[in-house]
Amino acid sequence: MGDRSDEFVEADEPGERSTDELLEETERLLSGSDAEIDAGPSSGADASSASSTDADTESTSAEDASLRSRLPSLPRPSLGAGFSPKGFLALVGALGVGFFAGELVIPIAGQIVGMLAVAFAIGIATSKRRYLEVGAAGAAVGGIAAVVSNAVLAVAGSGRAVLAVGVTAGLVACLVGYYLGRDLRNGLFQEIE
Repeated sequence: MGDRSDEFVEADEPGERSTDELLEETERLLSGSDAEIDAGPSSGADASSASSTDADTESTSAEDASLRSRLPSLPRPSLGAGFSPKGFLALVGALGVGFFAGELVIPIAGQIVGMLAVAFAIGIATSKRRYLEVGAAGAAVGGIAAVVSNAVLAVAGSGRAVLAVGVTAGLVACLVGYYLGRDLRNGLFQEIE
């Protein structure tokens, strides 16, 4: 396959072409009308079909490589991009401290207020979005604390209800606190027009 860069029309800005032009180019590349591959000499029907299959595979891979090099690539999310285990563990520790500090300061609903305050402070302090880690850590701390605090109810048969209430309260408190902290941070660092 030869270099066909002379077939392209230069745009005013790089990467700026109409959708119709891109579709036409894609069709032309996928049709393979201008890609002729010499299969070479073959002996017998088996060799002919094998060389034909090899030629088709080479033609398809060359066209795919050519197409990939000309079309813009989209970012592919990686497994580590969405969730950070280290961040999760650090948040579990920080929210656990907030849980116990809130319980010492405020007797009624102090645990939830403590977790909300810590999540708010984390939202202000961090520039990277960590909603997944904050939500998971809040649910984990809330669920564990609810089961441990109400161990008698959990053993008596209401374990699922106690766990559900703890997970929900921890999740909501941490996500609301984190969202408010990030919102305040964005307001503080945004330029005034």
